[in-house]
Amino acid sequence: MGLTTEDQLEIQGLAARYNHAVDSGDAEGFVAVFSEKGSLSAGELQIEGHDALGDFAKMFATSVRAPRHIATNLVIDGDGDKATLKAYVQLFVLNGDPAQQIVTTSGKYDDVLAKEDGAWKFTKRVFTADS
Repeated sequence: MGLTTEDQLEIQGLAARYNHAVDSGDAEGFVAVFSEKGSLSAGELQIEGHDALGDFAKMFATSVRAPRHIATNLVIDGDGDKATLKAYVQLFVLNGDPAQQIVTTSGKYDDVLAKEDGAWKFTKRVFTADS
């Protein structure tokens, strides 16, 4: 038995909440999308656990101007309480004078998720930048 439609929608919502939280510096919201020992990997950046993830969200939102993560082409697979998510992602930031939104980074996510206490969480989120 695969994932239910409700599970698929909840995972899509989880990915959207991740983007909104990291872009706005909402550390509490960002931490909430990860399991207790959840991790985020992006090249040499390796972050694990709620404290480190919250610190990252606060730092990221102020490191660039008006960040906007856009995730597309979500492919969700799984069964029961385990799932994977693959998605393309582009990062837009405000740049220049006059300011314009430009894509500064693109790549893909390869994620592992688990349903904990009835809610989907990232246990492992891996970003690989396009080279």
